[in-house]
Amino acid sequence: MEYISNPTLRFPEYGRNIQLLIDYTVRLEDPDDQEKSAKAIITTMGNLTPQIKENPDYKHILWDHLSIMSDYKLAKYSPYGAPDPELTDSKPEPIIPDTDPMKHPTFGRIIERLIEKCKTIEDLDRRNVLIETITNHMKKSYVVWNKEDINDEVIFKVLKEITEGELEVTDENLKLINAHDFMKSKYKLNQQNNYRNQMNNNRGRFNNNNNQNQNRRYYK
Repeated sequence: MEYISNPTLRFPEYGRNIQLLIDYTVRLEDPDDQEKSAKAIITTMGNLTPQIKENPDYKHILWDHLSIMSDYKLAKYSPYGAPDPELTDSKPEPIIPDTDPMKHPTFGRIIERLIEKCKTIEDLDRRNVLIETITNHMKKSYVVWNKEDINDEVIFKVLKEITEGELEVTDENLKLINAHDFMKSKYKLNQQNNYRNQMNNNRGRFNNNNNQNQNRRYYK
């Protein structure tokens, strides 16, 4: 069977039929037909993975994937050039987990790293910008986990305490995120993601039902 004899897919999200179309396109002798077929495959790949279109460089990504799946034989038609095989075929460095205990687990390890980075910044303007980022993230974390608002002054006080006075807010007019607006936008984003997932699930059920109806026989 062809399914078994074909090698493992480089990008399973596009399906085996896309790989077969790419293999067919590689065998085409006419360059014009080959280019038209490659562009049609790119369109189909985008339709099969609509979530990729949320990335502003999604066309570049699709062409890179097509180049790799064709063993770079169709890369000459990519408007972005061929991806570097050394970069695409190399394995990433293993991620070494950070096992050191967190000093302030309430706010997470990222906040701790931002705080340590902020301590090394000598430029006051840059430091104040990062302090604003840190305090906003601290407030977001509190609002998400506790489902309630917190006064900005409390966040400022906590930052000063956990850094033992090394970092503090000096801008008296600094206002952090509005908790109500933040939770509202977060809820709206969750609703959009749930709707998108539901539509994808319904589309899958519709296609399955169509396939079943096509295979069903009707008798008088």
